[in-house]
Amino acid sequence: MKRGLLKTEAVILNSHDFGESDRIISFYTRGHGRMSGIAKGARRSRKRFVGNLDVLSHITLIFFRSGKSDLVRVEDAALIEGFAGLKSGIERLSEACYLLELVSEMTAEGQAMPSVFEMLLEFIGMLDAGGETSVIMRAFEAKLLSVLGYRPCLDVCVACKKDYGQAERLFFSSEKGGAVCAGCAQGECGLIEITAGTARFLAAAERIEAAKLVRLKPAQAFLDESERLLYDFIRRQTGRELKTKKFIGKLRNFQAAGGR
Repeated sequence: MKRGLLKTEAVILNSHDFGESDRIISFYTRGHGRMSGIAKGARRSRKRFVGNLDVLSHITLIFFRSGKSDLVRVEDAALIEGFAGLKSGIERLSEACYLLELVSEMTAEGQAMPSVFEMLLEFIGMLDAGGETSVIMRAFEAKLLSVLGYRPCLDVCVACKKDYGQAERLFFSSEKGGAVCAGCAQGECGLIEITAGTARFLAAAERIEAAKLVRLKPAQAFLDESERLLYDFIRRQTGRELKTKKFIGKLRNFQAAGGR
């Protein structure tokens, strides 16, 4: 990456206080991929940074890179979109933050991938606009895995390479990276049972344009199976549990118990 003063669009992934007046932020940029920086005096600033460095903010960012540190120095930020609709409810806010954490965990620092930036921005906007969250979340996971080179094999059995057709029983193996037919599943461990409909839904969600996702009307069973298998696969790729995913699970359990 070039040194000196640079300007780019960015989405704030994470932000926390540092020292008495500074903030450390992590952000995903259009031109430089994922980066981290320090905003000197951000907690005291009344002009440059007020409301511009909050998580989920889409900003125009000016920063200085010296090459002597992994942290760039954030010089200025102008808000493009704050996605206020997401911040009015804990559910959509937590789901949007899950997308941020997913990008943060699965991308390398400093590796420019404009397609990831565009996709993140588009899907955050869809959540902010009130789109169907389950379809949006599963489609984002499937598309991100594909763009980053982790696309699971869902078109044929990953073991025997045969089309599973209308098979009643099908499985997913995170270890093998795809769908496994009933014959090849014998003796295998750690399999997740799914339907062929779920595999086809995910294949469609990965390929369809984001703007056309509203056309997908999957059964709830497909969405539930998709969430389980995708997160198991993502957890295997990242090697850890994602904090926002755990929070979403706790929130669902709380709501299912009647909010008590």
